[in-house]
Amino acid sequence: MLFYHIILIGIKSLKNMKPSKLTISIKNGLIDSINQSEVTEIIIDGASNRFVSAYAIPGIVDAHAHIIGLGENLNTIRLEKAKSKDELIQLVKEIDVKDGWITGRGWNEESWGNKDLHRLDLDAISSERPIFLVRVDGHAAWVNSKALELSEINKYTANPNGGTIQIDAEGNPTGLLIDNAIELVRDNIPKASNELIKKYVLDACYECLRNGITEVHDMDVHLDHLKVYKELDNDNLLPIRLVQYIRGFDGEYKRLQSHPYSGNNLQIIGLKFYADGALGSRGALMIDKYNDADTYGLELISTDELYEQASEGCDNGWDIAVHAIGDKANRNVLDVYQRLRSDGYENILRIEHSQLVNPDDIKRFSDLNVFASVQPIHCTSDKNMAIKRLGENYNFAYPWKTLHKTGAKLIAGSDFPIESHNPFFGIDAFVNRRAINEEITWQKEETLSLEDALNSYCYTPHLATGNSNSGSLELGKRADITIIDNELRQSNTIRNTKVIATITNGKLTKHL
Repeated sequence: MLFYHIILIGIKSLKNMKPSKLTISIKNGLIDSINQSEVTEIIIDGASNRFVSAYAIPGIVDAHAHIIGLGENLNTIRLEKAKSKDELIQLVKEIDVKDGWITGRGWNEESWGNKDLHRLDLDAISSERPIFLVRVDGHAAWVNSKALELSEINKYTANPNGGTIQIDAEGNPTGLLIDNAIELVRDNIPKASNELIKKYVLDACYECLRNGITEVHDMDVHLDHLKVYKELDNDNLLPIRLVQYIRGFDGEYKRLQSHPYSGNNLQIIGLKFYADGALGSRGALMIDKYNDADTYGLELISTDELYEQASEGCDNGWDIAVHAIGDKANRNVLDVYQRLRSDGYENILRIEHSQLVNPDDIKRFSDLNVFASVQPIHCTSDKNMAIKRLGENYNFAYPWKTLHKTGAKLIAGSDFPIESHNPFFGIDAFVNRRAINEEITWQKEETLSLEDALNSYCYTPHLATGNSNSGSLELGKRADITIIDNELRQSNTIRNTKVIATITNGKLTKHL
């Protein structure tokens, strides 16, 4: 199905959606005219900008990401570089102490030979300062004894609902915390100043701009940070559009942001909930047990509780986005959404990740008008781990083409900073479905065409926010455009694409 409609002066239409050499005139932030040409030219309020060997596509949207997380990553040591536990220990030693704590993010034991994690390993770095290290997926944390002590976690501490404190044979905490147990320690870490948060936000936004991203769906936004975002937006300092989904699970939004908000480049439109954890930490909720562990994963919220919270949010005008990775979690969320639709709610409903979907539940996405928010780069980076976790059930994993063929609306993102924020890595994963060091496509039947991949990054994310004025290069539409150096005719070159310039709401930023 074609979603892009490019209006061209002098010809009827372009039959295929593809990067094109165009002359586009922009007035007052909107597309005023568009023509095919030999050289891509952007004319803004009469001023011409010519780009040789360049191609235009609609502005790219990252439909699932974490802005402040990216800003933090840009300003700290990257733990995902560690290829062994020993390498990680050395990196942690280089982290600056802030407010008495050593904190970091990005470790991934799947990259190591020795995967045993224990608080004593971190005690060797410091037994006097608390250490708090979050796994790459954000669903596990590794802490030292001092952090456990300050958080009053010991052998008598009960697991919180939806979380696990891992223990050894004697019942003592090992220092590994899963999902909601992470908050037992995180709540004791001093909060960053508003000025530092502003730096994180702006650094992340400009980094997105450099990568051709004109809009980000900013997920699980902490309520304490809304003031900073609004101040930046009121001062017109946000260079890209941010559409936010705030934390809904604790009900605090009702006190601090009870209804949606729309500013200049900032919209706060949705509530974010979690149905389960992540695959890597074995917190994703499964119908069958894990292939490599005696567990079904974690249910972070019951279907009745999710229905109550989601329906209350819908009553107040909120859209609903729920994290669901395992097949049981996806089924649970679809069950809740079916109840909401039966009760007459027409709010936009999304499932974030939609990684493992039982075949019996695929068609329900389309039937219930539920957006499948997927992060294709997760597939290529997690493939080997996913096969180990899922066994034969990996056949149900990352079912993009199957969802698309049954009429589901796919919207694509990266989940940065968990994965790279380069959108062409995700587009490459959609089309080629193989890791950078692999030659064989994994589950080729689930790959997407380039056109469908671009739709999922440029067009359908706007449907998920109720915005009909973006997502296509069309007369009268908002001028959000990404200029690239690659026509994308050769699928093996997608990852190497460079962004030459980005236009957001008619404002041009050159990168090359």
